[in-house]
Amino acid sequence: TSAVEEVVTSPTTFAVCKTADVLSTIYVIEHGIGVEANPVIAPLLANGYIPFIAVSVGSWWLIKEYANKTETAVANVVTCGVAAHNLLLIP
Repeated sequence: TSAVEEVVTSPTTFAVCKTADVLSTIYVIEHGIGVEANPVIAPLLANGYIPFIAVSVGSWWLIKEYANKTETAVANVVTCGVAAHNLLLIP
């Protein structure tokens, strides 16, 4: 397997991108630059950031424990894309 495939299918990649997603989401919201667009996550934010963080950690754990390489790759592409989008919103 190639180095690129290892990165794309790694739960560690998900953890890094999810961390970037969470931190950039919090920054964007706190600075009035944007809002949470995910209809599953948005209602959680009414209770602060802890539920959002808990769901994010839980999703990493599920990927680490149960996802196959294809599922992990899809999650990584989506999550890294969301994190990149958030980061591009920050001036």
